[in-house]
Amino acid sequence: PKSQQQQQQQQQQGVRVVHAQNIPRPQLQFKDAIDNSPVTPFVWRIRDKVHARVPLDYGLPGEDVAGTPMGEHLQRLGIPQSPASPASGAATPRRSTPPASLALAAATALGDAGPLRALPHPYEYEITHIEHPEQLFADAEPQPPADWDAVPFAFVDSDAGLAAMMAHLEESAGEIAIDLEHHDYRSYQGFTCLVQISSRTRDYVVDALALRGELQCLNRVTADPRRVKVFHGADHDIQWLQRDFGVYVVGLFDTYHASKVLNMAHHSLAHLLQTYCGYHADKKYQLADWRIRPVPDEMMRYARADTHFLLYVFDRMRGELLERGRRLVGMDVASPDSMHFGELAGLDTVQTAVQPMELVLQRSGQTALKTYAKEGYDADNGQGAGGWVRLLRKWAHPLTPPQLAVFRALHQWRDSCAREEDESIRYVLPNHMLFAIADRMPADEARLLAACRPTPPLVRLHAADMVRLIAHARSTTHAHVEDAHAAPATPRRPVHTRFDDAGSPIAADASRPDVLTPELLASAAAMVAPAAGLFGPPSAPVPGGCAESAARAAARARDIRSGLVLTVAVPQTVVTGAAAAAAEAEFTLVGASRKERPTPQRPAAPVVLSETFASARPGTAAATAEEGEKPADFDLSKLELGKPAGGQGQRKKRRAAQQKTADAVESFEYNEDSEDVIGESATPAKPTHRGKRAKKSAPFDPYAKIDSSAAGGKVARSRVSSKAGNRSMTYTK
Repeated sequence: PKSQQQQQQQQQQGVRVVHAQNIPRPQLQFKDAIDNSPVTPFVWRIRDKVHARVPLDYGLPGEDVAGTPMGEHLQRLGIPQSPASPASGAATPRRSTPPASLALAAATALGDAGPLRALPHPYEYEITHIEHPEQLFADAEPQPPADWDAVPFAFVDSDAGLAAMMAHLEESAGEIAIDLEHHDYRSYQGFTCLVQISSRTRDYVVDALALRGELQCLNRVTADPRRVKVFHGADHDIQWLQRDFGVYVVGLFDTYHASKVLNMAHHSLAHLLQTYCGYHADKKYQLADWRIRPVPDEMMRYARADTHFLLYVFDRMRGELLERGRRLVGMDVASPDSMHFGELAGLDTVQTAVQPMELVLQRSGQTALKTYAKEGYDADNGQGAGGWVRLLRKWAHPLTPPQLAVFRALHQWRDSCAREEDESIRYVLPNHMLFAIADRMPADEARLLAACRPTPPLVRLHAADMVRLIAHARSTTHAHVEDAHAAPATPRRPVHTRFDDAGSPIAADASRPDVLTPELLASAAAMVAPAAGLFGPPSAPVPGGCAESAARAAARARDIRSGLVLTVAVPQTVVTGAAAAAAEAEFTLVGASRKERPTPQRPAAPVVLSETFASARPGTAAATAEEGEKPADFDLSKLELGKPAGGQGQRKKRRAAQQKTADAVESFEYNEDSEDVIGESATPAKPTHRGKRAKKSAPFDPYAKIDSSAAGGKVARSRVSSKAGNRSMTYTK
């Protein structure tokens, strides 16, 4: 038995397992150089094509690759670039015209030699012309997985162990299960750390970091069409095998596609293990740092379980596909009216008994045809998986033009720094910190580091460069804005053209109210300056105004002011009214688009809101205000309040309190000569004497302070808790 100190050390190591730190970077020991350049394409790593039906250069663009990295790689392999074009019909088994799905002519990478066409899949011919083994279409009794401790297990981290594993896999016929563990936090492209392989009798976990340059020998098994390679969700695994080892898969069976065709409720590997094997997979190690050596026992058990039970899952799913295919031959499984609706997905009518299995194999073959390609960077348009446009759309973060310029500059710097240092963009500068810096636009290193807590190491190292980059982006944006404002704007005249039934334009006619005439435009311009003084003086005089229009505007202002109703705020009762000014439409820049917010609706007449009114009833001051009429004498004692909740005793107490408060408050009115303004401070306002004249130079304000001395020394706030069913009011001049 382990001592208590050893158990504590093991628990501490288990904590450090998932969040490991200070691990030597394994890519520094790789024999092949890491190339993160966005302008050079990915080069095949395959050196020998085993189980080939066509040569390795089948489908290559011929002499077009001469002088490129791919051409140099083929030359090292002894494959000459023939001067004949692939379309010349030479005797060599070259593809006459590479299919668009493989040539991917649209996907190009710019290098020193110019645009390079993406290369096809080396095993494309073998995958599309495969003859699947008979065991896929024959009924077989599922083989339950052997006991965990009874199955031999080996961790392969040496050449001798790799040779022994390959000998066992080549001798064993039938199916093998494969899975990968990947790491991409401390690497730009990422790299494979572990390769799990299981046969019917043994389990292997291969150290892909120690044997990175030797694992291409797996093609002797993975490219053999006589063996079924069982994966789950192999989209990324297929590309990682190509990128890191030059390994390709022929004869893939993806249990993810099988779960889709069987129309299962969930499609994860954990769900399949729980459904078919009753095994609960602990997914806390799914995002663990698989660079750790030696691999802890808990992580080793998790990695081994992914393939240990996968062959039994394959047996069960194969049986269900064949059974449903035989039972549903000729049945409609796509129509909601069918009694077999939902038993199979992806099919309309089952034609043959093996059609569901063939559909799974077809989709698995499409997954096996995926090829790895490096991601470029589009600084101008921000397109692509790692582009700044996609990030803006995902976060929906509003940015002003200067902030957007800073965001784009930092986004490009982050990508360049990650490629150069071979780090992930998440490690260089996380997304939330990128938006925080773009919002604040710090002008010095201290403010920059304060915006990133905890500060990433590369941000601290390049803080001075980032500050200069931010300042340059801001100055460039401001210069463009100033140039746009300084440019002489061409006056735009409103145009209103009407057409008759024949389609010919009708000349402007002053008698028509829907046609803008010069006289109408001139009279409208003259009213701009006087109308601006309804609630305050205009910000700047507008030429074209006249004394007559100013007098009309002043009269109209007096009419509006006389119609304003302002009630006294008392405890438990807040009654107020004000005229709503026109709200300008606000614009928010979201990414590269502008969205206009709807303008709030203006009230047609002065509105009186109360915290205790259930509704405005006819005959009350509130109803009079809603009808647009000026109340004669405002008196709180005459207000008709809504029926309060509670018993009869509570209602009597409320009525007595309201009557006492109403008697203590003196009613008053406001006119255009009032000068005081209501404040929201906690200090009670001084009494306002009736009849006090305002200074002629002070602009009129309809709000005034309240005499709270008679109301118990407290003034009811305009902002009330919404939990009590009251409205939350905010007054803005």
